[in-house]
Amino acid sequence: MRKTVFWFMTLLLAWSLSISTVLAQPLPRPTVEILVNRDGVNVRLFPAIGADVVGFVNAGWVTLADARSPDNEWVRVDFNGQEGWIGVAVINIFGDLGTLPVADPRTIPYGGFDSPRSGPSDANSDISGYLALSGLRLRAGPSTAYPVLANPPRYSVFPLLGRTANNAWLQVNFEGTLGWVVTQWVEIQGGRSVVELPIDGVVASAPPASTDTNENYLATLRLMLERINIAQESLDAIRATWTTVALGQRAACTPFPPRPSDINIANPLLAAYYPTLNPLQNDFNIAMANVRLAIDLWIEACSQRTLNTNAVVGEATVQGALNAIQISDGQFADLRRRLNELIPPTLEVGPDQCLFTFQNQTDILQRIHIGEVIVDSLTPRNTSTGYCFDAAVGQSLRFEVLQLKGNIRPLLAVSPFDNPTNFLAVGRGTSDPLLTVAPVTVAVDGLYILILSDISEDQPDPVSGEYALLISNIAGALVSGPGLSIDPATGQLVVNPVTFIPTSVAPTPGSGVACPSTAFTCQQLFSCAEAQACLAAGNFSLDPDSDGIPCEENLCTGG
Repeated sequence: MRKTVFWFMTLLLAWSLSISTVLAQPLPRPTVEILVNRDGVNVRLFPAIGADVVGFVNAGWVTLADARSPDNEWVRVDFNGQEGWIGVAVINIFGDLGTLPVADPRTIPYGGFDSPRSGPSDANSDISGYLALSGLRLRAGPSTAYPVLANPPRYSVFPLLGRTANNAWLQVNFEGTLGWVVTQWVEIQGGRSVVELPIDGVVASAPPASTDTNENYLATLRLMLERINIAQESLDAIRATWTTVALGQRAACTPFPPRPSDINIANPLLAAYYPTLNPLQNDFNIAMANVRLAIDLWIEACSQRTLNTNAVVGEATVQGALNAIQISDGQFADLRRRLNELIPPTLEVGPDQCLFTFQNQTDILQRIHIGEVIVDSLTPRNTSTGYCFDAAVGQSLRFEVLQLKGNIRPLLAVSPFDNPTNFLAVGRGTSDPLLTVAPVTVAVDGLYILILSDISEDQPDPVSGEYALLISNIAGALVSGPGLSIDPATGQLVVNPVTFIPTSVAPTPGSGVACPSTAFTCQQLFSCAEAQACLAAGNFSLDPDSDGIPCEENLCTGG
């Protein structure tokens, strides 16, 4: 699909976060003052009745709340140096609760989804910690209420990135996953101190994937749309009834239209997509309430009639019902528009295509094959594109992008199709028209995605250019010339085969033989091992017939 889509830019942004220097960023701390208005109030581990109680407070206890639950029924406080939650029903609030960030340790990472302090990361530190006595649980935030992301075993060593204000929890990077562990079991290495670490730590490249809510999110949007379409029948039926009555005509009391019900979105899903789902849920339920109001007014009117008379309806009742119908009609139209903007269209996927979804944006990608040359272009309207390809475990791949014409400067990123921010390879173009990324070893059989974008930020002219793309399997090859090149005589694209070096002429690994100069000719070299090393270093003039054997006339004659 030849268009610029949101997920390309989001994916590239995630990539830039994952490879850039991660700096400490203090968490925003808006606060609202609260006053406990009764004795024996529970402070709970997370915002729910039945959650573990971490302590009690009495009437008159005053503190600051720094977050709220998605349903606005709980506030988060600092309780003896740890996170705690108090119900809104037992406190007086001084300030605007809506200014507090939404949080829930069960579903939202520490710092929120916009500034997660846990998740995938390549952040490092010169301060490290060691688990001498036992393993620990790595959590999505500094509390036992947060989900477990990993389990560092005993004797693990990991970089330390941050701490809580009370030093009770440490932010660590365990094998590429940023998370939090209890301080008391971590030995700080090299005589360093935890106070050197920034409070709240650093930002991860993406939130942790503790649960997969994407499919539930889209399913919920589709369910809301279907529910509106079903409720439309009730709205149309009750509109016809009240219009008949308003015209002074008789209307049948039964059967009454079905009364549509509200929708209640599960808390974990609502928390994960709160800015989108909460307004939709509120407006959906208001619209359904208006439909029910119009139906209930008619049911009430019918209940007042006698056996042989029509329903008794006053003018004010008629006008109130018609107003509710008019309002719900507009609400239905607005909800349909908003839902249709969020729900990806149903796309037909061909045999040489892949359906890719990222950040709730969907596109169809071209499926390419290893060894196949693709010629494509980038334009001001299409500054990034994506491809999918299959790869097998053990393959060693080389990715080449050759600029054919124009002013593009390519950025290439490769990752698993189902985990697009877990990058296996990245490469930035330079002034050289050929960008090569190799070798990239495939660890798992499966489908992969290749994103190609332009990173020319300082050029005055709009991005426009044509390129050739080639993925080569170089497993088993000790050396290979470029797969893509331009014939200097004709200016045409040349595709060179991958060359393999027979082991009989290959230098012995670890022999220490090096190429004295990539500018030397066969006559200037002293041995086949040197010739082989120079060929491996890129001097392809030593192998004019491209059979992988350099200097066959005078040095590597035994091949």
